Amino acid sequence: MKSEHRHELQTNDLGKLVHQAEPYLETYGVKALVIGGVLLVLVIGYSAWKTSQTSQEAEAWTRLAAANSTEDFENVYDEFPGTNVADWALIHAAESHLQSGVRNSFTDRSAGTRDLNDAKEQFQKLLDSSSTRPEIRERALFGLARTEESMSNGDLKNATELYKKLIQEFPDSIFRKLAEQRVKPVDGEKVAALDEEGTKNFYKWFHEQSPKPGDRQQPGFNMPLPGMTPGGAGGAAKEDLPGLPDLPGLPSLPGLPEPLTNSPQTDDKKTDTPKPEAPVKEAPVKAEPKSADKPATPEEPAKKTEAPAEKPSPEPATEKKP
Repeated sequence: MKSEHRHELQTNDLGKLVHQAEPYLETYGVKALVIGGVLLVLVIGYSAWKTSQTSQEAEAWTRLAAANSTEDFENVYDEFPGTNVADWALIHAAESHLQSGVRNSFTDRSAGTRDLNDAKEQFQKLLDSSSTRPEIRERALFGLARTEESMSNGDLKNATELYKKLIQEFPDSIFRKLAEQRVKPVDGEKVAALDEEGTKNFYKWFHEQSPKPGDRQQPGFNMPLPGMTPGGAGGAAKEDLPGLPDLPGLPSLPGLPEPLTNSPQTDDKKTDTPKPEAPVKEAPVKAEPKSADKPATPEEPAKKTEAPAEKPSPEPATEKKP
């Protein structure tokens, strides 16, 4: 009985609420439906946007992890603007420009200056943005300080201020010790490294240099050896390379054939030409004095040609006796 009575009371209460809401539904029903539909669309749209952003960010991180060059980092920055991945891609691109700029400054000054200018612009862009994460800003400050030092013409004021700013803003930075080595005197020194006159003079001198790729001879297989001309072997080396001492000729060993060349033609003929032919030429020369006293028989040249081949055998025997 009590449950049935309770059910009747709930039904009566629901009926009363519906009855009381009828005037409001007639007056504001359409507006309520419109507002509800708009809210539903907004919820669905936000959910779809969130899913899309998550997928896009995942793709951006994947692209950043696969980047292997400065151009790859810059492409990630351009394709995913306004994201954390874009800032990380830009700091990597700036640091890559800095490294190549310092390296090229010793061999190709125009290329090195171009890379350093790109690095400076990208570092400054990160520092000017209010949305840059602290860990990225820390690296941008240190990178810009190094860039200013590398591009200095002897005036290291900008680099010094950036190093000091890094120490002040990020006292626990991993770059703090490196920055202090540039702007604070080390143990036993009265002035900091960037305040020394020797450092300023070096950067002033280095800034005035303009190395080009062709200034230094690159090593190769056509480099001349002592006693050889740049184009190959020859006797004109003394004229092309003055100041070289005369190289003594190698003594010829008696009884040995003429040296063979390494050309393919001579290598092919090694098996066809018998080795005893070279000593045959020397045999008649030695036999000329004896030709007046005793005529040479056909068997004598054969014996004389075999003699050089037999000479090496007793020589090692005499060396082994001691």
